[in-house]
Amino acid sequence: MKGFLWTLFVLGIVTSSILSQTLVEPNQNFVWENFSFVFPEPVVVKSESTMSKKLTVYPAKRDGFFMVIRTLPWKEPKENQSVWMDSVFNKGIEPKQFQKKVGDRNFQIFQADQVRNQNALRNQVWIGLDSSPGLWIWIQWKSDRKDLTEFFESNLFLPL
Repeated sequence: MKGFLWTLFVLGIVTSSILSQTLVEPNQNFVWENFSFVFPEPVVVKSESTMSKKLTVYPAKRDGFFMVIRTLPWKEPKENQSVWMDSVFNKGIEPKQFQKKVGDRNFQIFQADQVRNQNALRNQVWIGLDSSPGLWIWIQWKSDRKDLTEFFESNLFLPL
């Protein structure tokens, strides 16, 4: 019985997440898991560590966008990108697909506009094609925020 309880205890530690939150100012270089990011306005960055690592970014002062960034411990994004696309986009939406090179990194990008809760939203999913661990970024912002559209579509969140 003690062995069984000890096993459950160890599994609980291994699978439980560790959370931390940080306030990041605009244009401040934020480094996470060897990846660097910059944000257009003050944001709260919530880091979660489990088997794969996850970063959630949302504005500290006003509504408008959020990001989810994950490191993936396997090679799935390179082999089956539609799984990651389908996890974000509604059924029936065919997102635009294109590749971008930012610095020395290559990304496959899926982009589409959607309406949720009467808000026009632009969604992008970025999949790192040559990073190890795998990198998956989901960005969603209000389409009427031209400042955010320019910021994200110009790749300013990924400093060179």
